[in-house]
Amino acid sequence: MKITLCSSAKFFDKLPEIKKALEETGYEVLLPSMVDHHHLEETALTKKMHGLIEDHFSKIDESDAIFVANFDKNGIKNYIGGSAFMEMALAFHNKIPIFLLNEVPKDLNYREELIALQPIVIGKDWDKLDKILKNKS
Repeated sequence: MKITLCSSAKFFDKLPEIKKALEETGYEVLLPSMVDHHHLEETALTKKMHGLIEDHFSKIDESDAIFVANFDKNGIKNYIGGSAFMEMALAFHNKIPIFLLNEVPKDLNYREELIALQPIVIGKDWDKLDKILKNKS
């Protein structure tokens, strides 16, 4: 089974540890493009030019689940930014289960929309993830 990891670019350094743990559990894990574009201004044009959105969406399309690594950022506990929100919406639309590392953030004005996507908070309980995915198939 394939799982795509999603997160804010600020957390990319934390994804290899999660990837390794999931692979040890038997999953194939797809990562976002971890190419360092931070030297470029983060604009819509930059993201489009580098195909970052399309590339990650295609990974989600071929996955059995997504795992959103939502850590604290900019004073917001369990931050989920715009890109991860879009990725969650795509997964929801495609009926792909959405797993979260931490609870849905309380301090975002789109909290209710995030909750409506029905994410499942599992932390790093890979056995729980495994049970949910095996019951789904």
